[in-house]
Amino acid sequence: MRMTVKATRKRLVGMAVVTAAALSMAAMPTVASADGTVGTTPEAYEAYLVEQVELGDSGAQETLDQYQELSEGEQEHFVDLLNDPQRGQEIGDFLSDVSDVESIDEESYVTELRKEAADGDVVLEATLGVEETETPPTTDEELSDPSARYYDRSAWYSVSDTILGVKVTTVKIGINYRTTSSRVVKVYNGWASHRNYVWFAEFSNSPVKEWISSDPANNATAETIWQGKWAGFSWDARERIWADQSGFKGGYLK
Repeated sequence: MRMTVKATRKRLVGMAVVTAAALSMAAMPTVASADGTVGTTPEAYEAYLVEQVELGDSGAQETLDQYQELSEGEQEHFVDLLNDPQRGQEIGDFLSDVSDVESIDEESYVTELRKEAADGDVVLEATLGVEETETPPTTDEELSDPSARYYDRSAWYSVSDTILGVKVTTVKIGINYRTTSSRVVKVYNGWASHRNYVWFAEFSNSPVKEWISSDPANNATAETIWQGKWAGFSWDARERIWADQSGFKGGYLK
């Protein structure tokens, strides 16, 4: 993935996502730069994570544990990176034009699992998975072929933004679908979720679209457009997943 910065639209991937709990933290101690940009301090950031844990956010516990493992100096560097209003220009390969994805060949695309910036201090790291369950035929069409075997499957693709090994945001897209042993026959639904531990960011995503791609690919496909604002940057990025009877085939966040 490559970065593009346009005069009319700048995009930052991975520094976004506001949950309802995060919005409730608007009164957290913050710092402001000369241009009015809101940020945080090491102490305020830890207090914010503790509050999220007390609110029952299990993901916040993971981030808190990772943050507390940093030394005092590393925590200072962490918030410097978190607060940097130009961070969108430092993550380079993390960004690309949404229009670029239209030419992607899903059959030959290789999913990128890791991208680094800021000398490796900032990382986008992807994980993926699939679950499957053999299920009996249910429709008249399925029942008409007693030798056919059917499977309900769920595939997902997740991208996390980490700073010094601390997971600060995660965006995830998934698809639930049905297959035989040789092809996709039905898409139940696509879905998207996220976690965010940068309370001074804004985030939303478009309704998830899902479809079965035409032959010969025959992939169950889902996508959404993530949108947000952070420290004066507005951004958008498309996240897509595709899968078939063998499970996860590919995904990207661009």
